[in-house]
Amino acid sequence: MILKKSNILSNKFVLLIEDNIQEIAEQFMNDLLKSPETIAYRQLGRQDVYEAAYRRLHEISQWISKNYPKQEIERYYRQIGRERYEQGIPFSAAFRFLVLLKRHMWLFVLNKLYYDATIYEQALDLNNRVVLYFDRAAYYLLCGYEDMLNKKW
Repeated sequence: MILKKSNILSNKFVLLIEDNIQEIAEQFMNDLLKSPETIAYRQLGRQDVYEAAYRRLHEISQWISKNYPKQEIERYYRQIGRERYEQGIPFSAAFRFLVLLKRHMWLFVLNKLYYDATIYEQALDLNNRVVLYFDRAAYYLLCGYEDMLNKKW
């Protein structure tokens, strides 16, 4: 992974995620599979949910490092939307997957990093990139579901 020298906070964030990706993915998986809002994911199994979380966390770190093009987000999440539709996962549960993953990632990072006023602008930029990633992911996930709905008509 190539890290840019210009943004120390982004680099710290990426390294923190990559170094702890297994722990974050496992905590997320346990929460997702316990939640009544995402009960449909239980049919996929623990390993599949873990691998999906692991892959997305890795992609997020690549996105923050600016090594992951937005076109890839579209391609991947449209495909995931179609797959989840075919698997019978309700859209609300698929969307909740993204929300919970973002929450687990940020809670982990906030517990590990201390933000002070001197890096406020960098923290805001980092937050904006993460939000943009998840917004695009959610949009294209929905597009994948719509692709499948339109296919049936």
